[in-house]
Amino acid sequence: MYKSLLIIVLILLPFSVFSQEKLVYDVTIAGISIGEMVATKKTDGDKTSYEINSSVSFWFFGKINLDFNTKAYFTGKQFMRSDVNSKTNKGNFFTKINWDKDHYNVQARNYKHEMDTVIRKPMYYSSAAFFFVEPKQVREFIPEAVGLPTTITKGKDYYEVTVNGNKNRYYYSEGIMTRAVMEFPIKNYVLKLKQ
Repeated sequence: MYKSLLIIVLILLPFSVFSQEKLVYDVTIAGISIGEMVATKKTDGDKTSYEINSSVSFWFFGKINLDFNTKAYFTGKQFMRSDVNSKTNKGNFFTKINWDKDHYNVQARNYKHEMDTVIRKPMYYSSAAFFFVEPKQVREFIPEAVGLPTTITKGKDYYEVTVNGNKNRYYYSEGIMTRAVMEFPIKNYVLKLKQ
């Protein structure tokens, strides 16, 4: 029996589809580099995962050091769950979203944004996907850090979203996000794809 199982696994192994993509972005405020953001996409059959990591340091009424990590998971086209963790010298924050049969459970503990809620519809796009998948036909997504469905609008050469009161714009070339302008209370910050 084990021999038969091993033969089946060896036959199916070449048909397993695994791929990995990685993008690196410079993070700047007013043209000054404050750190780096790395986006990774892994695909294994119908499972897709995204991981976004950034480490930045900037001045905002005192020195702020921020380490940010997002992990998002999809099965087929559906967003299934995510974990977001922010570690700063001003405190640590998190958001967890998890699909449970017919709804998402959302728990957010962020700076000036805390909530526990339920979303009763499936979602098919999230913030992490912006890096690798241009939202050509997407009108709604879930920002993992906030945990509330948000609308995407198409501008002339960008896509715009408003998340937690901040307007963000995403620019693409050949389906890959090359630049993003993220609204921040004092000064916008920019993500720019490194060549």
